[in-house]
Amino acid sequence: MSSLSMQPFRFLDLPGELRNNIYDLLLCSWTDEPEYESRFVGGLRKRLPSYDAMALLRTNKQIHEEAFDYMMKRNQFVRVTCRGLDANSLFLGDEMIPAITTDQTKARQFEGYLMHFTLSKPALSSGAINFSENEIMMLRADLPSLCRQLDIESAMTDANATANEHLSIRATVSFNPFHSQMFTPAIQQHLLEPIAAHLRGISNFSISGPVSSQIAQTVISQVAQPRWTDPKATLDSIHTGTDVGKRQWQNRDFYSASESWAYSMRTLERMRHSSSWLSLKASGGEDFVNATADLYFTLNLLRAAFLQVDMAAEHTRREMVERNGAMSLQHLRRCETASARFAQHADASWVPSNEQASKMLFRQAKCLRLMRASSNVVKAATLVEQAAALAPNDMVIRDEKDAVQNWEAEVEELQRDVVKVTG
Repeated sequence: MSSLSMQPFRFLDLPGELRNNIYDLLLCSWTDEPEYESRFVGGLRKRLPSYDAMALLRTNKQIHEEAFDYMMKRNQFVRVTCRGLDANSLFLGDEMIPAITTDQTKARQFEGYLMHFTLSKPALSSGAINFSENEIMMLRADLPSLCRQLDIESAMTDANATANEHLSIRATVSFNPFHSQMFTPAIQQHLLEPIAAHLRGISNFSISGPVSSQIAQTVISQVAQPRWTDPKATLDSIHTGTDVGKRQWQNRDFYSASESWAYSMRTLERMRHSSSWLSLKASGGEDFVNATADLYFTLNLLRAAFLQVDMAAEHTRREMVERNGAMSLQHLRRCETASARFAQHADASWVPSNEQASKMLFRQAKCLRLMRASSNVVKAATLVEQAAALAPNDMVIRDEKDAVQNWEAEVEELQRDVVKVTG
């Protein structure tokens, strides 16, 4: 064997461009499909490196400096901290949000991130204070996905329950001073673009660190803008989702209908508890508030109807009947209290029509019958009688009245049999 073949491979003798290609392959390459991991907070998946090559950074000082600098510039790590928020319900939709880690220790020890994005929920004067804190380390390339799905409005529902005032979440962005030499104006704008594009209605927002004051102020102004601005357009979008669900229901695509209604309901609730509400209310007046109350009633009634589909199926397990029944009754209670809730919290004058009230009473009676608790038979009979009185020509309600009467007769017969046996 020649002495030439025994010579060690001199990595640093390679041209800088080739070394960068190797750094790119080993330190900046990620698998195409993020991996599901049950311990991760809801809506997040684990992004895995294609190669486990971190040992390369420990080779020598020159390689460490070169490789680390290249890895930082190419990957652009972003640290996200959520304080006092339920991270499991913070994300909208089903879009997968890849994260490198949600391990607090790892996220806090790694100083290689360029930007730290923090969302903090202010402590409320009443109720228990939530001290939970979640850390997420992710790539800038995945930040738009996270920003699109951040449900800031729902996270603040308990703080803005009356919808007469708005308490804002606090959001901060800090550029890591350890990497200040990297923050050209183009990089600053690139890092902040997903936040400027997708976050709205946050008045309590600040940006710090080595960042242009002009760029920072532009983003702060964009983020402070309300998410919903036009009362008619806002209600039209919710109506569209509701009508799509009704068509799906008519085609017996019950689960798609439920998804459409759930999305419409969440949009309504987010809008009602957002910083947009007061300006929408001022612009749209009483008609807008009443129309919102009517939609709230309708969507809860439709959700209750969906939950009763499986309850009425012949081979549905008892546990599902009980679970769906409890959820259905919860939606129907919201229907019952909709008028008072919107009158108290939003100055509405809306009340349900006789047709709406009859459908609500009918659904309550049917739910109790499907749950088959004999102690509720009298209540179910009373409810369906009230529904029939409000809509005497509704055949569906009349059929349900017959079904409840048959159930009542069964319960009475069973009680007589019990008396005979024990008497």
